[in-house]
Amino acid sequence: MRRYKEPLYRYVQRSMRGNEDAYDVLQEAFTAAWRSIDRYDPSRKFSTWIYHIALNKVRDHGRKRAVRSFFFQAAPLESPDRPDIADHSQNVQDDYEHRDELNRVSKMVDALPDKLRQAFTLQVLQDMPQSEVAEILSVSIKAVETRVYRARKILQEQVEKLD
Repeated sequence: MRRYKEPLYRYVQRSMRGNEDAYDVLQEAFTAAWRSIDRYDPSRKFSTWIYHIALNKVRDHGRKRAVRSFFFQAAPLESPDRPDIADHSQNVQDDYEHRDELNRVSKMVDALPDKLRQAFTLQVLQDMPQSEVAEILSVSIKAVETRVYRARKILQEQVEKLD
């Protein structure tokens, strides 16, 4: 499972739109996987199985959060990370501009509708084949293809607006 820790964490964090609870959800996913290892079918890819569990945990977390928000009218816990750079040298300035650009793109991806963001994150950012993404999301390969296409189109339109 160590092999999947970092890519799965990035996926969970992206799926949760940078929510600070991403690490806890990842732990829940690994715990659930460990508890249900006897139900794993070795004829299928382990990565698909573990990503599916993680996706379910992200969805569970979203439902729990929605219920809490409804009853307690809590404000969202997310806060965007801002780079704090004190040194004003050219390299640091370039670094800051690069981070700022990445932060803007990341926010654009985070703003995508859930279905598009999940497919885009898995296929493009996690570099998974469409067949595996389809299996994780329980949709057809064509649905993955369409979702990724739509996500790219939305992102392209947003980037063009910035220019």
